[in-house]
Amino acid sequence: MKRTLDNFGIIWDMDGVLIDTAEAHYQAWKDTLSRYGSAFSRKYFDDTFGINDYSLIVEVIHPKPADKLIQEISLQKEMLYRKEIRKNLRTYPGVKEILEVCQTCGFKQILDSSAPQENIDTALEISGLRSFFDQVISTDGMPSKKFPDAYLAASAALNLSPNHCIVVEDSILGIEGAKKAGMVCIAIASTHPWNRLQEADLVVSSIEKLNIITFQNMLEIQEG
Repeated sequence: MKRTLDNFGIIWDMDGVLIDTAEAHYQAWKDTLSRYGSAFSRKYFDDTFGINDYSLIVEVIHPKPADKLIQEISLQKEMLYRKEIRKNLRTYPGVKEILEVCQTCGFKQILDSSAPQENIDTALEISGLRSFFDQVISTDGMPSKKFPDAYLAASAALNLSPNHCIVVEDSILGIEGAKKAGMVCIAIASTHPWNRLQEADLVVSSIEKLNIITFQNMLEIQEG
């Protein structure tokens, strides 16, 4: 019997999957944290890319700042970040094409990012991607992506069970959280080397490697 794809959903991460924002995030964090005497290495950034602001700040600044200061630091960083992407935001090649194909074929699609809502809105405005998504959510206030909460929130927003959802991620922590949520996961090797993403069900070098058959095959894995 032919599968009806509108009973299934794709949960898309944003940074590192749809848009190339790693350098903008890194520079914004580095500049902001230097004001508070905290060094911020590129390796640490790469290893933690995808966690929310609160989690990063309390890991980097010691002793732990008061919540009011954490909020101020986060606001400073995000203002710098949005200023940077307004000057130079790059959508990865093939993004609009695969989003359109999946939408046309009937998949429900949700953008599920740990970025603050204002960052998401700014990126979608500049990139012109908003119309491809049934839902857009920020999980900024939720636990780190290594936990399943963000992905379960996305499946609930689509009114789908977790085993009817496919996650597309680029972060190591995101893959961990998606698997804990009981979902199949495709990893894009855009911000981490291939060999560090092996916990995903499929790893591809770029989003241009994805097609509708890829997603249909992921459903077979989930049902198997």
